[in-house]
Formats: sequence, C-alpha cells, structure tokens
Amino acid sequence: MFKRKIVSFFSENLKKIRSLNRRRNYFIKDVKSFSRVFIAKSIWDIKEKNKPDEVVIKKILLLRNEGAIGDVIVDSALVRALHDGGYEVDFLLTKNNSKVMKYNPYIRNIYEADDINSTFFNKKFSHNVPSTIIKTLAKNQYDLIIDPSLLGVPVHRMRLFRQINPRLVFGFNKWNKLNFYSKSFDFDCVNQHIVNSLIKISEHFDLPSGKVLPYDLHLPDGVFEDVKKFNEMNGSSKKVLINIFAGNNDRCISQEQLETIIHSLLEKYSDINIVLLDHRGEIKIPLPDRVLINPFKTLYHVMALVHEANLIISPDTSIVHISAAWNKPLVAIYKNITSNNNLWSPGYSEASQIIIPSGKIHESNELPELIMKEIEQRGFLSSVENNVE
Repeated sequence: MFKRKIVSFFSENLKKIRSLNRRRNYFIKDVKSFSRVFIAKSIWDIKEKNKPDEVVIKKILLLRNEGAIGDVIVDSALVRALHDGGYEVDFLLTKNNSKVMKYNPYIRNIYEADDINSTFFNKKFSHNVPSTIIKTLAKNQYDLIIDPSLLGVPVHRMRLFRQINPRLVFGFNKWNKLNFYSKSFDFDCVNQHIVNSLIKISEHFDLPSGKVLPYDLHLPDGVFEDVKKFNEMNGSSKKVLINIFAGNNDRCISQEQLETIIHSLLEKYSDINIVLLDHRGEIKIPLPDRVLINPFKTLYHVMALVHEANLIISPDTSIVHISAAWNKPLVAIYKNITSNNNLWSPGYSEASQIIIPSGKIHESNELPELIMKEIEQRGFLSSVENNVE
C-alpha cells in the first residue's frame, strides 16, 4: 500500500513537471518569436498605418508565398469573389503551390517565390521571393496586399512589404503595432472554419458573392478525358478513391490499416473499384482484383479522379479540400488537435469527419472499423450492390 502511494506521488509530480516544462518551452518560444518580429518592425515597418477609407482599391495582390496546396485551394474562393467584384487580382505563390492556380482565368498574373521549409520560414529575416519578382511587384503599384495567413507573422513580412510598397495591407489576428497592416480582422481559429476568414474580406468589400464562397478549381484541357478513359477501361463500377498520405507522418494512414479497409470494402460491396493515390510510390501491400494504383503523375489528374469518384477516403490533407471543391462524398480522418479540427475541417454536408481521440492516426486499431461505420451510416455507397444480406 505504502509503495503504491509512493509510486502514485512520483507519477503525479512527474506529470506536473512535464506540464511546467512544456509551458516554459512555449513561453520561451513566444518570447523569441516576438523579439524577432519586434526587430523586423524596428527595421522595416512604416511609421503610421495608412487608412483604408482614403485609398481607392483596384489592384490587389494575394500573398501565399508559404503554405501547402490545400491553403491555395481554399484561397481560390477569394480569387473568384474579388474578380467578380471588379478587382484586378495577382497572386504571389511558391513554385509548388502555384500549380493550383496555373489555369485559373480570374487571376491577372501569377508570381512564383522559391519553395520553402515551413519549419524555418517564420524565423528567417530573409524571405523567399527572388529580387527580379520583387522589382516587378513594386512596379505594379498595388493598392492592397491581402495576407490570408492566420497564425503569427513571419519575421521577414515587414521587409517584403517595404520592398513591394503597397498602399494598404489587410491581414488576420496581427499585432496592432505592426503599421504595415492597415487592417487586421479578428478571427477565431478554434471555432470557425477557414472559409469564414475569406467571408470577412468579402463582406468588407461588399462583394456579390457575400457569404457563399465555393472553392474554384480549373484544370488543363484533356485531363478529364484521361481520367474518364481510365475509369471506363476498369469497368462501370462505382469508384472509391483512397489516399493514405498526409504532410505529417502522424496524420498518415498505415498500410496495414489500408489493407484492412480495402478488404472490408470489397467484402461489403461487390460493385466498386478502388483507386489508391500513391504519389510517394510507397504502397507495398498486395493488391486484390478491383484495386489499382493511380497511374497519373499530375496534381490535375488527381483533381479529376476526385471529381469522378463516388467516395473519397483521406486523412487531413489537400485531398480533403479538393473533395470540398467538387462537393464529393468524403470520409476524412483527423488527429484530435483543437486548433485544427474546425478550422481545416471539410466544411460541407457531404463530408464525414472522423477525429481520432489521441495518438497518431496510423496507430489507431479501430480506424478501419470507424471508416466502414461512417460509410454505412451516411449511405455513401448505398446504391452499390451489397454483398451482405
């Protein structure tokens, strides 16, 4: 009994020590981040904020020289809304995420920054926009830059703004002492969906779109035809598209889980074909009949596969937002992260969101069962012939 109390005492205190260490580390991290931003402000910020009411806005630059493909898919809603509102819209992207916007007819110009390592992006005093692009952006004399990022301020933002020299900058949740940000919208990242941040801008400009801001994807000619031919070659069955990969390994589905999901689907439904997305070339499990690896190599073909699918299964990654653009039946799997679950949820009625209570997604033994349960309860494949009486 006494031994148990001793163990319990040390265990509880160890938890408290770990909690205190985490808080201390977060505090030190915040102090360092604030110090860098303060230095950047001292060097590059302007003396006073410009007043939005005193500027006639015609030319707008959207800023996404960081962020993943999913971020830009979401931003596509704002591009269309601004264009329909009569504004000239340019977009600063990275070489990687610019693919999303390459065929968008509502953008005047796309400019590319270098791809970045997101771990160090916020800390660096130098940005990733080449000098030749900076000169062009400065010559364009933008009335407004819109910075859609919600969390923090990269240290080099002030430097970038100083070089481009826009008349106004709009952002979200920015420190009010940063004068380059002429207006900063308050936004609740925990309880609101990301689209609501774009709606704030839409409402500010009184855009025709109002509160209806669907994602707006555009593909090159021939892509849909490629995918339709591929589907026709593999029968007229309904198509289930499965992606197991996410940007972070903790959010990935394991190949063992994938194997169980595949066999559960094939056992339950006789009239489906399954297509696996494998851009990493890492899927090694034996594939039964009616299961194929995506043969295409471009992002656009993946978008078309999503468009033509009857059901998509994916962890929290860009596939979720592509599915949202086409309003497709979706089972999306998320880690339980409070700051992420609402903000980057699928956000539409045809989607089902599974949140794994704790740990890593690939460690969840019950995941295949949870996915099958959602498919059955939501009737995602209800019109497919059922093998089970």
